Amino acid sequence: MTANLAQALVKINKHVLAIDTAPANLLRLHFGLPNFTTDGWAHHLFKGLPWYEAGFESPQGAALLPFGQLLPEQRQQFDASREQYLVDLNKQTYLLDSADREQWMLFHAEMSDLNASYLAEAVASMDAVFVVVTPDAVSYTVLQSWLESHPAAEVLSKQGKLRFIANKYQPETEVGRDFMLVLKQELAGLLVPVIVHQDTALMDSVANLTTVQHYAPASQAAKDFQSLAFWCVSFLSSHQLDD
Repeated sequence: MTANLAQALVKINKHVLAIDTAPANLLRLHFGLPNFTTDGWAHHLFKGLPWYEAGFESPQGAALLPFGQLLPEQRQQFDASREQYLVDLNKQTYLLDSADREQWMLFHAEMSDLNASYLAEAVASMDAVFVVVTPDAVSYTVLQSWLESHPAAEVLSKQGKLRFIANKYQPETEVGRDFMLVLKQELAGLLVPVIVHQDTALMDSVANLTTVQHYAPASQAAKDFQSLAFWCVSFLSSHQLDD
């Protein structure tokens, strides 16, 4: 989701930096970085190097700050101080916002980070928070649990920042259609009107270390992400006018 949305924004001439905060370090696979690449902002921190030197630009013009590959002992140390690392990263990347051009920064994060009190300030500094859901039983159950038990959902909703994106929608299946209807009814205006469909082109593009826009520009998924990019521009523009 993050990689393809970033690339779709680049296609409409937005300056985009995608930042991977997840230790799985998978975002890099969409931007042309091979499996053996260990470079990343977290990796640089443990080597005593400037984190920003881990930045990378894909052949298609999207900028990426990968997480990096950590050794087991480094991962333990990172997990122990994860809160401070992420808070510092947010503050430092915020300073990258250039005064002479519009800069989009997409943070790829784990769901648990939204519930962390120590990241409340970082989340509050963001213009929007998108939670990706799949129209199926498992995703719906997790979503219901999160909405009912975590205050972050209510706080972000009141701030007007929280939106949900339906991903991997399969309209040809009855289950897919049923859960899509449920999501529309229960999330109402919080559900982004652009739906991303299930598409084999997405899996093929990852296997080729690129985004779906580059690998299969005529695919349904590529069209969905382009529509999503336009919606994001409109959504954020309207919020800035309200402010």
